Amino acid sequence: MSGTAWEELLDRFENDLDSARDAAPWHPPAEPLPAELADRAREVLRRQQQRITAISAEQASVAQQLTALRRVPDAAVGVPAFLDVDS
Repeated sequence: MSGTAWEELLDRFENDLDSARDAAPWHPPAEPLPAELADRAREVLRRQQQRITAISAEQASVAQQLTALRRVPDAAVGVPAFLDVDS
């Protein structure tokens, strides 16, 4: 049984991870994953899970920054503005 389709798919996943570009939809090859590619597939999965964790942390940071920005009052001419940065 040939693992070529799986090798191509794993190549694509690795390239997507290395380039940090948005991944296009994919479908698994019709043939089962060859045993000799299992370790490589596990490593790709580990890297994908790492990327998901990093993106989730970035999302939380952006949300926190947006919340802080929403607390900044609109600038009005001639009116002093104070921002409570401790809350």
